[in-house]
Amino acid sequence: MVNLNPFAKPSKKEKFLRILKAIFLKRLPMNLLLLIIIIALSIVGFQYIKPEGAPTGGVVGVAQEQCTECICEEEECEQDCDLCPVKTEVKTEEVIRYKCPHGKIVNNLEECEKYFPDVSEEYSGTVSGITLAIDDIKYERDENNSGFVNRIDYTIINKGEPPIVPKIQVKVYEEWSLKVKAASPNKVIDPEIVVNANDYVQRKDDVRIYFKGGEQTLRLLLINTLPDPDVEVLVVTRDFKL
Repeated sequence: MVNLNPFAKPSKKEKFLRILKAIFLKRLPMNLLLLIIIIALSIVGFQYIKPEGAPTGGVVGVAQEQCTECICEEEECEQDCDLCPVKTEVKTEEVIRYKCPHGKIVNNLEECEKYFPDVSEEYSGTVSGITLAIDDIKYERDENNSGFVNRIDYTIINKGEPPIVPKIQVKVYEEWSLKVKAASPNKVIDPEIVVNANDYVQRKDDVRIYFKGGEQTLRLLLINTLPDPDVEVLVVTRDFKL
């Protein structure tokens, strides 16, 4: 109800409205009043549309994980040696090996001895470290009591100091005599090889020597042609029969 009594004392509400009216309508210009109203509405609107959970102030940082030191509390720490570098000590040893003249590789020269071929004691001989052996005789029958020696297998071993250049005189006979001795050899084998010291050679040489008689003897005379004049070294014989 509006108080129509002009002499009535105004209420507290009326006094407050009058003060606001005096401040905003009389003392403040309209432009300033309008500006204050706009600012107030903006604040209210911002508070209304502000998203929830957005930070209201301060500096937002990224939390960093802190590494903690390894501390041994109850037991002593043991080093993991699987990750340690491996130290290797390399030693160089000089090993000397020898090649035998006949091709074998040995630790010392004395071992070359066991790599020489085995020869028959019955059909071999040795002079001054040089060995000659008749290994086999290949022959064939011709007619009645005659035939041909076709091949001679033999071995020469040189355990002497100097090398030798062998040549072999071959005789085939039924019985040894001065006539046979004086006669020229039936065959001369000249292999044109050198047998060095601590070396050997095994050969199979073809021949064609006629003989007559059921029982025969093959005689080999080894000659070293390296010296001048030639030197007869040794003689080896082997019997055979048709």
